[in-house]
Amino acid sequence: MSEQRNSFLEQVKAQIKSKEAKAFVSAELHHHLNEVKSYWLQKGISDDQAEEKAVNQMGNPISIGRNLNRIHRPKVDWVTLVLFAAALFLGFLPLLSQGYMSGNHFPMYKAIFVVLGGVLALGMMFIDYRKMTNKGWIFYLLGTVLLLFLTRYFNTLVEGQAVLKIGPLKIEGLMAIPFFLMAWAGFFQSNRFKMWQFLLLFVLSSYFFLQFSLTTLFIHVTMTFTMIWWSKLNKKKIAIVLGSGFVLVVAWRIIGWMTVAYYQKYRVLSFLNPYNTEYLTSKFGLLEIHHLFVGAGWFGKHSFADQFIPEAHTNFVFLSFTYYYGWLFAAILILALSLVALRIMFIARNLNDTYSKLLLVGVVMVYTIQLVGNVGMIVGFFPMTNMSLPFISYGLMPVLLNAFLIGIVLSIYRRKDFLATNTLRD
Repeated sequence: MSEQRNSFLEQVKAQIKSKEAKAFVSAELHHHLNEVKSYWLQKGISDDQAEEKAVNQMGNPISIGRNLNRIHRPKVDWVTLVLFAAALFLGFLPLLSQGYMSGNHFPMYKAIFVVLGGVLALGMMFIDYRKMTNKGWIFYLLGTVLLLFLTRYFNTLVEGQAVLKIGPLKIEGLMAIPFFLMAWAGFFQSNRFKMWQFLLLFVLSSYFFLQFSLTTLFIHVTMTFTMIWWSKLNKKKIAIVLGSGFVLVVAWRIIGWMTVAYYQKYRVLSFLNPYNTEYLTSKFGLLEIHHLFVGAGWFGKHSFADQFIPEAHTNFVFLSFTYYYGWLFAAILILALSLVALRIMFIARNLNDTYSKLLLVGVVMVYTIQLVGNVGMIVGFFPMTNMSLPFISYGLMPVLLNAFLIGIVLSIYRRKDFLATNTLRD
């Protein structure tokens, strides 16, 4: 690099505050200078003269640096942050309706969960996710080790699901989802990743997820298949794999139906035939849910905690929210949570970088499955499952999972201008 070029670049970078922007701008200016220099070399002048003309043609480095500093300042996605904060705040309302806000440990724990979730999301925003692009194997290994560890050392069962409980903290298989999200995004953005590698890794990871719950397995499978469809792999091969996978899943479910636990069969059978006498006399079922949901009215019941609702602050949180606050407030809640997914899709639509887009595709799928799954089972579209409502259900692990997803969105948005084609190249 000539002394003149180096001096020019240093003056430009001195006007730019962001370290990430400095590296990005430096690479762009080098590219542009080389193009201009190449033009002058073709005119037959010497290398030194071509270099001097290229630098001089760029203009005043101070003015250029100030303009680029304004253009490439890291962005904060205030829309996502506001929606995130609103969702966290709404998560306290189910505790209020259940009478947990006074003289109980629930509000204190919930406040801690919210703070930790906020710290995680904001911390992720300042981490350059692009450095993880080629570390898919590391994330896959970490996710697999976590699942193996939980399988070996779990100390309690929650609805048949293996959970490692440490005081109030419950670590479950769902916490491996972020590792596999990062792993698949790293694999799928590479042109060297082969279909046979995907099949081997996918079957292995699905087997480990199966040791925990069908819900977690479903999230993993749906997330993975959605991401691979947006990947660089051949679409025809992907279609064949997806079709074969669907057939295998159906066959496996038919065979596995004879061995599943009764409570799992109950959830499906009561969904298919809610008026059967056996299910009417059994535990809290669809008819009870329907009765409470319809009876809520537009403005809900003003007498808090007057109705027993099992798991009112976890799996059935949307039912308790609707029952006590009404259809209108429930609609507002769904709108706020849905806007988060729409915001992520809007950001993804404007990205050209494959890795970033794959991450957002996986993020929006994991988030949407939770949202649609939890609400869907309450309104009668899906069987009862162990599915949390994002940011609203009580628990540290669900909050951290979704805070991590939001953190990825914030990190990508913060650097989205570094992913687009710079105007200097146009």
